[in-house]
Amino acid sequence: MSFLVWGLGKSGKAAVKLLKKKGYKVYTGDDKENPQLWKEVLNEVDTVVLSPGVPPSHPLWREAEKLGKEVIGETELAYRFFKGKVIAITGTDGKSTTTRLTYLILKEFLPKVHEGGNIGRPFSDIVLDSEDGFAVLEISSFQGKTLKIFRPQLGAFVSFARDHLDWHPNMEDYLRSKYKIFQNQKPEDILILNDSLEEIKRTPSEAQKILLSELKISEEAVYYRGKKLFSPKHLKIKGFHNVINASVVSLIALNFGIEPTDFEEILYEFRGLPYRLEYLGKVKDLEVYNDAKSTTVNALISALRSFPDRRIILIVGGKDKGDDFSVAVPYLKNVKLVLAIGETKEKIKESFKDFVEVITCGSLEEAVNKAFERRGQGEILLFSPACSSFDMFRNYVERGEKFKELIEKKKKEELHTEV
Repeated sequence: MSFLVWGLGKSGKAAVKLLKKKGYKVYTGDDKENPQLWKEVLNEVDTVVLSPGVPPSHPLWREAEKLGKEVIGETELAYRFFKGKVIAITGTDGKSTTTRLTYLILKEFLPKVHEGGNIGRPFSDIVLDSEDGFAVLEISSFQGKTLKIFRPQLGAFVSFARDHLDWHPNMEDYLRSKYKIFQNQKPEDILILNDSLEEIKRTPSEAQKILLSELKISEEAVYYRGKKLFSPKHLKIKGFHNVINASVVSLIALNFGIEPTDFEEILYEFRGLPYRLEYLGKVKDLEVYNDAKSTTVNALISALRSFPDRRIILIVGGKDKGDDFSVAVPYLKNVKLVLAIGETKEKIKESFKDFVEVITCGSLEEAVNKAFERRGQGEILLFSPACSSFDMFRNYVERGEKFKELIEKKKKEELHTEV
């Protein structure tokens, strides 16, 4: 059996290593190096392993299916060699936070717990090191699209909103790609669903379903079937969306026999992942939050809802993925000023201009400078782009680091002024 691995980023390189270790013949290629190479070798291979960045519209994908070749992704490939148990977490937003918290708890109580997938390590890297144990995996819709026999013993679908319409042909395909993550679950498996959303509620799976509508949530406590899981007021991660994420994590822990009194300290000490409503401190009377990981309008809404009683200066914008910014309008009531950047800046201005002052800026630096010029006492500067970063930056990490750099510059200016 032979393989063509197309796309040689982190996951592609890990897939090549795994296949070579298993003794398979592997052809490799990448659109950056030689975009036509696949045409020369496609007839020679049985299976094509695609990078998550390769969209369904790619000619290789179309031609492979036309020739009856199997098309899978790196996650599916790694699963075929993994003998342990999989915990799969997906959602439009919140899946990284939920995955990390799940990993932090499970690794304290279970043997050989691994974290990876769309966060951190490719699944193939995990399998190269260990083919058993527990794999806590964040799974994106791109990865879900190419799953075939993948089966998580425990799954969680935490959120769903319009996204990735620059990759998926339509919303139906995006949702169906999420559903594929759980399509092979058995009646003995578990699936946790945020059933406040109809799309999630109707996820097709034979697994036993735990619905978040069964939770009783207040500021004081979250209860599930009479058992207290945790107190939201003690969480360091802000916003109701993070109460939901922590609830999902708690339910996962319960299903492994771990009691809330044993894991609550881990929940309370967790300060969040970088670039997700990350608090950068108070600078020149502005409290600054770096939400550079915000790549959807839904993520922006969650961020705005996290500050219900504060005046906000918002920096927003990036690459256009086909999102509808007008759905965020009801959440702008506390926003004093919008500074729009990137490819979507005019689209954002058109959506928001009747509800709040909007200024378009040519760069992130210009937006930060404008924010500090217009700041008022006790206000918040929130950088929550609601778009992907690829029009201005390589990825959201570079975007988040650039914002931090600009804020550090403002901190130095403040110190210099005081002296």
